[in-house]
Amino acid sequence: MHQPDRGPRSALTNALPAQFLNGGYRYFTGSLAYVLHRVTGLALIFFIFFHILSITKSQATPEAYDLMIRRMQEPDFKIGEILLFAGLLYHGLNGIRIVLVDFAWTRTTHHKTLWLGFTVLCAVLLAAGLVPLLLHTNVAPLLQQDVLPGGGR
Repeated sequence: MHQPDRGPRSALTNALPAQFLNGGYRYFTGSLAYVLHRVTGLALIFFIFFHILSITKSQATPEAYDLMIRRMQEPDFKIGEILLFAGLLYHGLNGIRIVLVDFAWTRTTHHKTLWLGFTVLCAVLLAAGLVPLLLHTNVAPLLQQDVLPGGGR
């Protein structure tokens, strides 16, 4: 029977960073799909929490609502909208893939092909959805400080 190496060399070569650098773990599409699904799910949970919090805080006064609307029309929020759209697309399409693999097919030979197909579909839908996201602008809040969103003063 083979005895594992328990010496100092083993501790140095089997440390977690060394495993990543030396290829100690073999990554494949299933682990990538799992990690991306988990990360997008957690990101969506955090988004929902902060969205509800910001909507609740903005209902206190009309000025707070106007300030929130003005803040949400700034360029950094556009990046957030794009990331939110990408996360929603991937999480939703990967969820459909998981349901298909778990409940529709009895064999598990379709994981890689189905994941690649849904990833390509996600990229195509993201590219199509970026057009209206990037072209839509309501006001220029940084340039027009005296005009409130919606045309009010």
